[in-house]
Amino acid sequence: MKNKAIKYGIIGSVLLGSLAFTAGDNYFELSKNIDVFSSLYKDVNTYYVDEVEPSKLMRNCIDGMLKELDPFTNYFSQSQVETARIQQGGKFGGIGIEIEIVNSYPVVTSVWEAQPADKAGVRTGDIIKTIDGNDTKGRSKEEIEKFLVGQPKSAISLQLERGTNTQPTQLSLNLSREEIQETSVPFYGMVTPEVGCIKLKIFNENAGADVKHAFDSLKTANPGMKGIILDLRDNPGGLLHEAVNIVNIFVEKNQLVVTTKGKVDEWNKAFSTLNEPSDTKMPVVVITNSSSASASEIVSGTFQDYDRGVIIGQKTYGKGLVQVTKPLSYNTVLKVTTAKYYIPSGRCIQALNYAEKNADGSVKRIPDSLKVAFKTKNGRPVWDGGGVDPDVTLAKPEYSKISETLFTKHFIFDFASQYYAAHPTIADPAKFKLTDADFENFLAFIKGKDYSYSTDTETKLDKLKEIATDEKYFDAMQAEYDLIKKKIAADKEKDLVKHKAEIISVLENEIVGRYYYAYGKVKKKYQNDPEVAKAIELINNPTEYNAILTAKK
Repeated sequence: MKNKAIKYGIIGSVLLGSLAFTAGDNYFELSKNIDVFSSLYKDVNTYYVDEVEPSKLMRNCIDGMLKELDPFTNYFSQSQVETARIQQGGKFGGIGIEIEIVNSYPVVTSVWEAQPADKAGVRTGDIIKTIDGNDTKGRSKEEIEKFLVGQPKSAISLQLERGTNTQPTQLSLNLSREEIQETSVPFYGMVTPEVGCIKLKIFNENAGADVKHAFDSLKTANPGMKGIILDLRDNPGGLLHEAVNIVNIFVEKNQLVVTTKGKVDEWNKAFSTLNEPSDTKMPVVVITNSSSASASEIVSGTFQDYDRGVIIGQKTYGKGLVQVTKPLSYNTVLKVTTAKYYIPSGRCIQALNYAEKNADGSVKRIPDSLKVAFKTKNGRPVWDGGGVDPDVTLAKPEYSKISETLFTKHFIFDFASQYYAAHPTIADPAKFKLTDADFENFLAFIKGKDYSYSTDTETKLDKLKEIATDEKYFDAMQAEYDLIKKKIAADKEKDLVKHKAEIISVLENEIVGRYYYAYGKVKKKYQNDPEVAKAIELINNPTEYNAILTAKK
């Protein structure tokens, strides 16, 4: 899993330059402490009883210092700089796959369409045994990704294992890396004959152009389109100027989108829309969740502040901080928080106050009592200090325990790989359906496998037993306890049937991804997506849509 500092990281344009030290007392304190640290560092390396690694010691010192600030201020060593650049810009030399470590080996979890791996015949579900002759067993995901990334046009060889454990096939492939850019828009299309949808995954350097192309294409191909959904769920953010470009598609030219304010004047800037928009009238519904962060919050918050669209879903992450990167000596880089950003109403949506910490060292969340009310263009109240609150709050979609367990233990994934191997083609994602016979095949596939799990009821019941035992009451209640446990176990045996429709839906999504890549997977998921359904409902009901944008509390 990507480091959270990268995940919710760079929203500012890359600004390089030097900062002058503050004069007076701050300069004296800085000079004094640098001198003390230099002496201490040299003496520890010289006199400490055991040998120390100077580089490791220094890295620990740097990380410890930055830990006192916020999780978005980070130091990147020379070897980490390329990874950080990839995360910001999205471009790199690679083969176009995503991997996870399963049973000590990297397994291909996604193949990007028309990229080197796809062209060479790599499939989702393949186990990577070696990369350029290097055994992959036991290596971390980060190590494997370093092996996969390299200069465009450079050669790479893979040894793959495909198929079941009892009938594996060994494959040797020689590929050439290409410059790859992670797609910012894995899906755009019509979810009803009159409602379009654009899924924005990340704000990389082409995000604005990609969203504009998607919207303009949908509008041209569907003259009767009367509304657009912008799905920002799980979008961690990215480049600030791309957030401005995306707002500009739907908002007039020369409108303020975001202001950044820091303690150094250099970082005090205002960013406004620069171009003529594509459409300022069509209804827009933006879907967010708790993982919509940074640039996602600029877009959703600006739509809200200008009453340009309705925000639905869950409260966003609450990251109102701007980072820039500054080159250091020896090809190292500092990514440092330099400012807070403020959206058009004047509010900052930063949820955590890293300058103040609780007694236990945890960061303080800005309390409701200190949040300030601002006004949207139509006079609706909105608040700072805690992310963007949706106009229509929806419960976060939750899967059942049985579906979660089947997914996390890779049984859904493995069955999809088996299904893909046995079926050369399937219907279009919108029409593909698993049959009852397919579900019976899945039940046979997991028979004998461990998909046990603990329900919340069982967890609390075990806690009750622990407390009752400590207080000497358990003997008196053991019969009832055993009966409840037995009833829960009996009911859990029915979970596969009880949640059949949900399990089939998850299976269909995974299977479709094998044939139609990320596009098909998203398209299939939207068929049973309650938040997309609510967005469609709002667009189809102009009275309700407009009432939300004009309501004053």
